[in-house]
Amino acid sequence: MNLPLFSWMLAGLVGVGLFLVLRQLLDIVADLASGLAGTLRRRWLPGAARRLLAFQDASPEPREKKGEALSTRALLESLVMWRPAWIVSGTLAALLLSDRLLSPLAFTVIAVAGELFRSQRRAAQLRKMDADAAHLIVQFHSRYPLNRSLQRTLNDSISILPTGSIRRAAAECLARLNMNQKALDAVQPLREIRHPVVARFARLLADVQDTNQEVFLDTLRLLKEEVESRMELHQQSRQSLTLVRSTARVLQVVVVAAASAASLLPDWRFYFVANARNWMLFLGMLGVAALGSFYIEAELRQLEAG
Repeated sequence: MNLPLFSWMLAGLVGVGLFLVLRQLLDIVADLASGLAGTLRRRWLPGAARRLLAFQDASPEPREKKGEALSTRALLESLVMWRPAWIVSGTLAALLLSDRLLSPLAFTVIAVAGELFRSQRRAAQLRKMDADAAHLIVQFHSRYPLNRSLQRTLNDSISILPTGSIRRAAAECLARLNMNQKALDAVQPLREIRHPVVARFARLLADVQDTNQEVFLDTLRLLKEEVESRMELHQQSRQSLTLVRSTARVLQVVVVAAASAASLLPDWRFYFVANARNWMLFLGMLGVAALGSFYIEAELRQLEAG
C-alpha cells in the first residue's frame, strides 16, 4: 500500500469516530431534553392533569411490519448483537490489510466498537423495559380504582403500551385471565420477565383475589411511587454521567487517531516494526486501550443502573 491510501484510511477512521461521537452527543441531548420535560411535567402539573395528559399523549398501537422487511431487520438485529460476528469481522479486516500494525489496529477497533455497540443496545433495552414497566404500573394504578376489575384494567393499560416484551407478557396474562385461569397461574408470563419491578407487580396481581381491596390499593400505590422514584433517579444518574460518557468517547477517538498515526506515519511506523520488542509494545498499547474502554463502559453502566 502507498502513503495516499494510508492517509485516506486514517481520514476514514477519524471520520467514523467523529460520526459516532456526534451521534452519541445527539442521543445525550435528546435524553437531557426528555428528562427536563418530564421533570417540569411532574413538578408543575397536578395528579389529575398528569393522568389526562398521559391519556391524550397515548399513541395508538404500532403496527408490526410483516414479511421480508421484518425478517431481514430481525436477522440484522440478532447479527449485530452476536459477539462472534464482530470478532469475525475484525479478523477478516486484519487479514485483508495484512499489515503488522494496521491489522491489529483494525481488529482492535472493530472488536471494541462492537462490544461498545452491544453494551449500548443492552442498556437501551433495559431503559425501555424500565419505562414500559413504569408505564404499565402507573396506568394500572390510575384505572383500577375506577374499574375494580383486574381484566378490564389490565386490558385498558395494555392498549396504550408500546410494543415490547412487557406488552406481550401482559397480553398473554390477560388472555389467560379471560380463559378463567387463576390469577396465580395467569401472571406466569410476567414472572418470566427478569425485571424486579415487573416481578413485584406480578406477585401483587397473583394475590389480588385473596387480598383486601384497601390493602391491594395501598400496596399498588406504594409500588407506583417506588417506580416513579426509581425512574427519576435513573434519569438523574444518566444526566450526571453525560459529561463523563462524552469525555470517554472523545478519548477513544483520540486513541484511535493516535494509533492510526503511529501505523501510518513513516518515522513511527519504522520504529514499531523495527523489531519484535517495539511491535509487542504497540500491541500492548492497543490491549491497554481496549481494556480501558471495556472498564469505563462497565463502570458507566453500573453507575447508571444505580
